[in-house]
Amino acid sequence: MLRRMGNWIDHLVLAAPSLDVGRAAVADLLGVEPVLGGAHPGAGTHNALLSLGAPTYLEVIARDPAQADAPPSLLIPDDLGDEPRLVAFAVGCDDVDATVADLRAAGLAGVGDPYGMSRQRPDGVLLSWRLTFIGGRAGGATPFLLSWDSGGSPAYDAPAGGRLVELRAGDADAPAASVLIDVLGVDVSVESSAMPGLEATIMTSSGAEVILT
Repeated sequence: MLRRMGNWIDHLVLAAPSLDVGRAAVADLLGVEPVLGGAHPGAGTHNALLSLGAPTYLEVIARDPAQADAPPSLLIPDDLGDEPRLVAFAVGCDDVDATVADLRAAGLAGVGDPYGMSRQRPDGVLLSWRLTFIGGRAGGATPFLLSWDSGGSPAYDAPAGGRLVELRAGDADAPAASVLIDVLGVDVSVESSAMPGLEATIMTSSGAEVILT
């Protein structure tokens, strides 16, 4: 089976009802508060960030009050409620177009064409990347894909929040999800589950292992 070697777990996405709520929850769990990252123009969201040991980071994402008219985000569930939740993960790619081609060659349907996005950090630095979704969604064992245009991943300069030890994904169709993960070549444990879900084990800077769900 084809496998693109330049892929990795780029980041975990923790959706929150607000950035304040999400940052506080992460600070309580990991002992470090995520730093503000910036807004995603047109996407209706903004984020805060912590490194989980390069090349991986944690993104806390919430609706941006300054973009009230933006469409719903694929990364913020309608049923999120009042508590932050680990909703998705992104696979980083050295060459996202080649990874898309690999997935399509393996017979995986619904792999979209990559498109560009950007955001401006609070210090004025503009970050840009290309991404795509699989089947128009992200969650459980189905990641979204991205490649950084300028090596600007927050994994390298966001505050250190610990280290990702293990990522487990629940999916209703675990065999198909396992094929996807195998083609991507990333280290994610896939289990059968009636509902999609994610659970990450993170070792904090103090040496304690905590579970993020």
